[in-house]
Amino acid sequence: MTDKPTTTPMPTVHLNGTSHKMLTEVYEEAHYILGLFTKSLHNTEFNSRDYYVQGPEAWPAAVDARMEINQKIKEISQYLEEHMDHLADQAPKN
Repeated sequence: MTDKPTTTPMPTVHLNGTSHKMLTEVYEEAHYILGLFTKSLHNTEFNSRDYYVQGPEAWPAAVDARMEINQKIKEISQYLEEHMDHLADQAPKN
């Protein structure tokens, strides 16, 4: 999912902790919901015609803000994927 090494502490599945199943389910659910959010955000109307009345600097500022938000979404997605990969490596071997 990601080639970038992580420095984020990852959960360790053990007898006194949250179950592997629960951890996996919540990270997968969060990733799925982030995907829905991302799709919804990208479906919003984002057009310069909605900004030009604020002056010539409004549209470029709006584009910069949207790019920043998209980068943050990508970082959150990578965070979740790193956790899902880590948990997959700890899957019980039955």
